[in-house]
Amino acid sequence: MESLVLSFCIMATEVCGSVYFFDIFMERKRTGWLDKCRYIVLYFSYVTIAFLGAHLASTGIKVSLAVLVLMVCCMVFYQVDWKQCIFFSGLNYSLLFLADIFLLQLENILIAKDEAYVSNLVFLALPAKVVWILLLFMLRRIWKDKNSYGKLSHKEWRKFGIVPLFTMASMLLMYCCYSGEKKVQAVCLFLSAGLIMINFLVMALMRDILMKGELLRESALTDQKKESQLAHYRDMQAVYERQGRKMHDYKNQIRTMQVLLKEGDTQAAAELAERLTESISVEMSAVNTNHPVVNAVLNQKFHAAREQGISMIFRVGDMGGMRLDGEEIVILLSNLLDNAIHECVKVVRKGRKAVIHVKLVQEGGKLIFSVRNPVVEKVQVADGIVLDSDGGMHGVGLTNVRAVVDKYGGDFAISCDQEKFHAVVML
Repeated sequence: MESLVLSFCIMATEVCGSVYFFDIFMERKRTGWLDKCRYIVLYFSYVTIAFLGAHLASTGIKVSLAVLVLMVCCMVFYQVDWKQCIFFSGLNYSLLFLADIFLLQLENILIAKDEAYVSNLVFLALPAKVVWILLLFMLRRIWKDKNSYGKLSHKEWRKFGIVPLFTMASMLLMYCCYSGEKKVQAVCLFLSAGLIMINFLVMALMRDILMKGELLRESALTDQKKESQLAHYRDMQAVYERQGRKMHDYKNQIRTMQVLLKEGDTQAAAELAERLTESISVEMSAVNTNHPVVNAVLNQKFHAAREQGISMIFRVGDMGGMRLDGEEIVILLSNLLDNAIHECVKVVRKGRKAVIHVKLVQEGGKLIFSVRNPVVEKVQVADGIVLDSDGGMHGVGLTNVRAVVDKYGGDFAISCDQEKFHAVVML
């Protein structure tokens, strides 16, 4: 009876430890009452496995059932895919099993009794679970950010996934090849400790890879911001150069009007003055949003598009109270408009008409920036990222846009069909 009660306590410890392990790495789905029942569901699953295990001769089947139950638990209660379910379920059960083997072998070496492996199995399991919980606490110290592993590629997951599979195969081999010889027990003790260390080193390596990847992404983002600033300065320089050329033309036209007035042809002079006034109005203030940086970007992009035979239709509001700083405005507006102009150039070369629709307003306390443009062909969009024909990232400037959006807790959505590409930012 005492052993039965202790067995149920051990299973309860395993359930709590497994849930704690999964909470380290994965984000819960927050499914209401189902989420609150995860301890109960997992506990009864463990009881069922223990009951079935009493009627199964194969230890491999028991281990497979346990790992399968953990995988189902991951899929039901956590936001993960199948690769992560297999990896973390295998890792969790491997550490659990290795802790059991380690203490059992340690006891058999220290206590000179051949029957110790069987007689003290249940009573030794509880300290083994304590060792396992301590291992989980150590993992928690190594791994501090949930879901950061989502940045690993499929190739990296396949490489890391070999470790828990190899660990489970090794521990099953040690379990099945148990011997009362001290040398064999010492080898098993060494291997179990080594496998635990290897799994920890793999997790530390995975963490280092993710941290370095994050640093590289931050560095790339910083470089892109600098490039955006340089592009902005180049755009402003182009505006000044264009204004200089226009000013030279205006001087020539003013001299022409002076000549016409001296000759008494006032009607021709008046028509020339009217055309000149309209030209200046269009050139200097195609768009006015009551914000100097926004005006500079939108007008520059408008003229750049017009020089490429691309039309722009604006729907803008008063941006005087915009909370973004100048650098963020340039990143947000320039990247989306540059992508639209770049695609429209291809459309124009195909002999089609290209019109970019731009919306920049503040409604309901939110800033809404929308860009819609025609496309030559449909591009693939996955998780808010534009992919090229090879599956690589396309339009790296969108990464900068997303960084600005994330900073202010906004929303960024892009979509594309056979005819148009549409990007919407809400802050």
